[in-house]
Amino acid sequence: MTMTRAVLFDMDGVLVFSEEAWFLVYNDTLESFGHAPVSRADFDAIYGNGTEADRDTYMPERTLEEVDQAYARFFDEHLDAIRPNPEAAPLLRVLREAGVLTAVATNTQHRLARRILNLVELSGCLNVIACADEAGAAKPDPAVVNLAAKRLSVAPADCLFVGDSIYDEEAAKRAGVSFLRYRAPSPVRIDSLFDLLPRIGLPGRA
Repeated sequence: MTMTRAVLFDMDGVLVFSEEAWFLVYNDTLESFGHAPVSRADFDAIYGNGTEADRDTYMPERTLEEVDQAYARFFDEHLDAIRPNPEAAPLLRVLREAGVLTAVATNTQHRLARRILNLVELSGCLNVIACADEAGAAKPDPAVVNLAAKRLSVAPADCLFVGDSIYDEEAAKRAGVSFLRYRAPSPVRIDSLFDLLPRIGLPGRA
């Protein structure tokens, strides 16, 4: 059995609950570019697939840089809609004490991801942060998962990835990384972050 040396986490929807903020930011971005806002159902259908997919679906005339700049600008207005997962910091401390490395592997562009993690005081709990714009492709491409493993100096086969979307699951599969789906339908579903502990050979929460 391969030992799990590192746990990789998606950020939005796993360590941080920011879906409501992103919905507001996305519609602000669309309206600033002269497009009609989308419904929550339409937003949920593309959420988590990265800036390029966001752009291609509703504002193909814009560059990725323009969209990312708009996201960063409008996020200032919706920071109060971001909530940390209350399990995140305690779980990350348990992993650190056990000698397990941790990383974020997110489709959010790196400047904004670092800002969000700093806002919810999780940056110092993680060993590394890897973002799709640094990796060159967004999930479901495996690039950002591979980048996180590389920055930890750990082979993908020795990692576990915890995500909440089909894009996370596909990226993990293509990277050769074990996967757990957080609070979403899947044969490998977990309902608490602490449920991952016995999966990597550590005592579960009492």
